[in-house]
Amino acid sequence: MSVAAAESLTEFLRERVGDHLRSVVHYTADDWQVVYLRDDVADRYADGEIERAVDDVRLEGLGKPHQESLYDHGELNCTVKCFENAVEMHFAHDANTGTAVALDAEVFAVHNTFIGRCRELMEV
Repeated sequence: MSVAAAESLTEFLRERVGDHLRSVVHYTADDWQVVYLRDDVADRYADGEIERAVDDVRLEGLGKPHQESLYDHGELNCTVKCFENAVEMHFAHDANTGTAVALDAEVFAVHNTFIGRCRELMEV
């Protein structure tokens, strides 16, 4: 996947979720680019913090071949991390490239309440 594809993804997400899109970052083994970063989210991060987050998803991407070998599920397409205020989706394209997307938590619940319902059941 290229930066151009990440830009197309950003357009789709902006149309689909509007201002609930927090960020889109595309990375390779040697470089990374912020494709989209909402202003209020940018204000929350000091210099270097975005790079540390990119390093984290890069490490996760390195595990893609290993994860695919552990499970007889086919190709690993995306990992999703649900935080209290945001949902992080990581599309590792291979061990060295990928795209990370962050959305406001409430938009994910609006579009897919399955995880929210499972969490409610566990709180009983």
